[in-house]
Amino acid sequence: RTRLAEARLDSELSHLVLHVPHAQHPVALRCIEAVAAGEANSLDHAHRHANNSTFPSDCCATLIIQGGQFLTFVFESARSREYFEMCLKVIILASDRHAPQPPPAPRRAAPSA
Repeated sequence: RTRLAEARLDSELSHLVLHVPHAQHPVALRCIEAVAAGEANSLDHAHRHANNSTFPSDCCATLIIQGGQFLTFVFESARSREYFEMCLKVIILASDRHAPQPPPAPRRAAPSA
């Protein structure tokens, strides 16, 4: 389903929030598995020729989200899409670095001989 939306980062830089009329949908950056050029159904080469898309694939960026979900953004130009894609990848990498790390697993003591 295609909807006009505005995307913004929240103040903690942890969520991409999609603003649609009368609703907001946060997407946790830690749940984004990949940011890819093209539409979700055209990312797989086998589907490219079968897809009669109304959007040029080079103007689309798709977020692949944990659980098999995806969001495709359509931009006015390939250059705008590239800029969005690069910025989002940098923000995701930076947020991964600053995310709290789980404590290391306890080590087992080696059996004494």
